[in-house]
Amino acid sequence: MKAAVVRDFGLAPQYENKYPNPLPKVDEALIHVTASALSNRARSDADGSHYASAGKLPMVPGVDGVGLLPNGNKVFFVSNGSFAEQVVVEKGHWVAMPNDLKDEKIAGMMNPALSSWVALKYRADFKEGQKVLILGATGSAGSMAVQIAKRLGASSIIAVGRNSKQLTELRRLGATQTIVLGADVKAYQKELAQAGKDVDIILDYLWGDVTANAMQAIIPNRLHDEQDLKWIEIGSSAGQTAPIIGAAFRAVRLQLIGSGQGSVGVHAILQSFEEILKAEKNRPFVFNVQVVPLSQVESAWHQKSGNRLVFSPDM
Repeated sequence: MKAAVVRDFGLAPQYENKYPNPLPKVDEALIHVTASALSNRARSDADGSHYASAGKLPMVPGVDGVGLLPNGNKVFFVSNGSFAEQVVVEKGHWVAMPNDLKDEKIAGMMNPALSSWVALKYRADFKEGQKVLILGATGSAGSMAVQIAKRLGASSIIAVGRNSKQLTELRRLGATQTIVLGADVKAYQKELAQAGKDVDIILDYLWGDVTANAMQAIIPNRLHDEQDLKWIEIGSSAGQTAPIIGAAFRAVRLQLIGSGQGSVGVHAILQSFEEILKAEKNRPFVFNVQVVPLSQVESAWHQKSGNRLVFSPDM
């Protein structure tokens, strides 16, 4: 079969057209892949850096996608090895997908949408009317987080990021306030101190020194120490470690919560897939993808694009 194959964690996947077909076990199904996205998780699997990576070579990267079951039904599935024509998927690790939804958009959108959907509904126990601040709102996941927070009924959505042009666009998508993370740390800390004084939930895609700076600004300036502040750590694009002062946990009702693979059960993830598909069908999200033939995986791997890359084995 056609597949993107990693034979060296230091190199981009290579396209191969005679890779062995996967053989499903009794509790698995063979799915014909129509679209699979290049997410950060897929990248980290491909270079062996993800905490759940098995570290075995050769391997086919890709962690999810859209495809067809043997009976022709369209599904969104989760399974390693999705950058290929076919993939074996454990039975029950897929959800039915309406035929009128576009394969490429769902494949590209689902992973970034899932990050905030699960964080808000299943980790933060979000309630309608709460205020949400998003650290790292200008990426694909952050953009979806703004839209999802609005859909779920947030009364205030503060989008924080480095790209001022994208922050302006996020106003149109539902952000009620934007803050630019510029070179002047004290300047953005002043804005965060004001904006974060009564937020209920912070979705953090950045971590690193940015998170430490944000906590130093927000914690001392809370209007009410007894108000819960749920800080949800989702990503770490600004650094793997953050120097957090211990007193932050004693000064206010701060809860630091992780959201990702391992912190949420399979049932909640599958339920989230269904909820996101339903939300997309009722009123489509704004999300753009760039579809690339799987045969171009090596050249596209390091391509910088404002849209999520989605590989199609059928092109």
